[in-house]
Amino acid sequence: MESFLYYGKKRERKEVESHNDAILSGYRQKQNERVTTVLGMVEGNDVLDVGCAAGTISRMMAENGFNVLGIDRVEEYVKVSIEFNTVPNISFELRDVLEVPFPSESFDCITFLETIEHVENPSQFLKEYHRILRPGGHLIISTPNATSLKNFLYALSYRKKEKRKNIITSISKEPQFTGTQLEHISNWDFPTIVRLLDKSGFEIVEHKFTRAGPIIIPILGRRVKIIGGDSKILNGFEPLKTTHVIKCKKK
Repeated sequence: MESFLYYGKKRERKEVESHNDAILSGYRQKQNERVTTVLGMVEGNDVLDVGCAAGTISRMMAENGFNVLGIDRVEEYVKVSIEFNTVPNISFELRDVLEVPFPSESFDCITFLETIEHVENPSQFLKEYHRILRPGGHLIISTPNATSLKNFLYALSYRKKEKRKNIITSISKEPQFTGTQLEHISNWDFPTIVRLLDKSGFEIVEHKFTRAGPIIIPILGRRVKIIGGDSKILNGFEPLKTTHVIKCKKK
């Protein structure tokens, strides 16, 4: 039976099709604040989606009329993208943008979504994006918010020395010398991510905090969701939301 690596798990074709259709349906119905915000920021004609993973957001941009190239350095993700998201105006490639560079001024817009927290050398990526964007082109980033309520609640568990020991042990078993596609190696607060973008040649056009959760905590030995992903509970307290979405312009 043919299987695919899809969102970190091996799944059979029918399961991937069903899962992919459900995600796309949610995006089309604007059930994910982060994705809806990102899609509202995209402009230009030629879009590069770096770290496209399963290709669902690349597909949404293509359905909105943009010419989209989705790239990822994980071969099985690219396989899924090609297999399940074939629509007009879209293509996918196995590619590391630093190792196999594009010509200068190739794109009007670059999306770098939930990816900058995985890479060891974020400034290298940003400077490369600056080079391959056309004059006045835009970069759109989404990444976890270091000062979110979710992170604050998780940090409370670190008060226990045993918890910190367990985290150290767990991380020590991860692959060395790399930030893999499944592990975060940085976490950004608002001034730090803005400073990094500014020093890499970008002007902030728009910034939004999105998504309240999901926030799941242990209660009496059970994992309990206390806040849903798109709960409205943090409206009015946006800096406590989980995700930065930033649109910036090439200076």
